[in-house]
Amino acid sequence: MSSKKYLPKYALCLILYISICLLLLLIKINHSSREKSVAHELSNLSYPVTLSGISIESYDTSIDAQAIESSLQRIADVCEKYNKISSLERKHFFHAPSHSALFCWIRKVASTSFTKMFAELRGIQMQRNYYKASEVLSPESVEELLNLIDDMGVFKFLAVRHPFERLVSSYRSRIADNSKYSAQAWTFVPRIFSLTRPELFHFNETIQSPMQQIFHNNRRLKLVPTFEEFVLWLLKQSDENDDEHWSPYHSHCSICQMHFDYVLKVDDELIHEFHTILTKLNPKGKRWNLMKLGQTRGGSTNFKRTCNYLSTLTPDTIEKLYERYRIDFDMFDYSLRLANIS
Repeated sequence: MSSKKYLPKYALCLILYISICLLLLLIKINHSSREKSVAHELSNLSYPVTLSGISIESYDTSIDAQAIESSLQRIADVCEKYNKISSLERKHFFHAPSHSALFCWIRKVASTSFTKMFAELRGIQMQRNYYKASEVLSPESVEELLNLIDDMGVFKFLAVRHPFERLVSSYRSRIADNSKYSAQAWTFVPRIFSLTRPELFHFNETIQSPMQQIFHNNRRLKLVPTFEEFVLWLLKQSDENDDEHWSPYHSHCSICQMHFDYVLKVDDELIHEFHTILTKLNPKGKRWNLMKLGQTRGGSTNFKRTCNYLSTLTPDTIEKLYERYRIDFDMFDYSLRLANIS
């Protein structure tokens, strides 16, 4: 994996990608003159990007534009291949009217930082209860969401990371971390154990009830399911009823029902310092004091740690897990191979 010393390079590439996407969108809408400079074109956009003193005019942008077009075409091809249809959920989108931006948030893909970003774009003070922000930051109605989707002047984007890395992150944060209560652990761990540890549910007056064996009085876990137990349970569930922390990208964001202008891939080192990247993307040179990204107890989930968790699974289980998220793998060009896991 890349070391942190390459982060500025990645950040610059990220800025360049989004800038070119915005430029192409502006040209399509307004048929602007090709002779105008990139900086001047971006200054006219409703969603301006400040490059923090970095000039992109000195770089060859043709390859980046082709990469953007290729990634969007890949999404379209995968949608056609699988013919997947999912319902649009208004609360899955953040909208910044003054900046003509629409973003589909995905849990465990820098969603907290994007929540903070859109709250500041809209001048809304969030009191760290970011999980409840969707109602405030979402379009006011399904009708408004549909209008935004059809509006070519609205910049529509989302962020993804390797599906297995996100799944491990979700397990560690919402299931395995028993230092705090989580709604996912409270809801799903008894169901997991009913499959993997049925003996817990054979009790009488001399043995504590299953819930007493599994949870402390404050609803924190006493017994933590292993990653293998979590995966074995997950593989028996329909993805239509998935929790938002591990639901497939394509269904959560209704990707095949709309056209996104850009897909930001947030993987490994980038997610650790993502507040730095967001600062470079802030509009009108405004300095944001973005909160530090929350760290899962025991450290962030990177590819190496993901491989360690996957190594506890059998090859057959990994293959089944891959099949469950195959569309996301295909749609965003991710490989099943993770280090020594294949």
